[in-house]
Amino acid sequence: MQIQSIIGWQVHILDGCKYLKTASNGQSRPAVFNNELIFQLAAMAIEKLIVGLSQYHHQMPSDHTLSGLVEGLAPVCPMAADLADRIKAIEQIDDMCSLSPVLPIAPSATDVKRILDVGRQVADFALDNVPWSDVV
Repeated sequence: MQIQSIIGWQVHILDGCKYLKTASNGQSRPAVFNNELIFQLAAMAIEKLIVGLSQYHHQMPSDHTLSGLVEGLAPVCPMAADLADRIKAIEQIDDMCSLSPVLPIAPSATDVKRILDVGRQVADFALDNVPWSDVV
């Protein structure tokens, strides 16, 4: 018997791609998008993409921290250690879903560049690990 994917995984992946596109395009509109907003949009994109992957693989994480999402996905769809570490490193700047939040530090332009790069890598990973035709 094949385990069915959790309904709605496509929506999360599409939304993640849209958040990432908005964050990337935001760099050219500094009057509207500051580093903090771009960083948060990119972090939400990464979260949505990993949740969609988790739903597809019928493996929901125990929490929605970026570390928790990566660890929750690992048993069914592990990613390269380097990518997993880069995702977890985002929490050093802002751990947006932590149960014990601390004041975030303002992301630098370098931080924004890094998170957008990680976001693109996660989008590629997500689209490589789900049936693409079911997403678009």
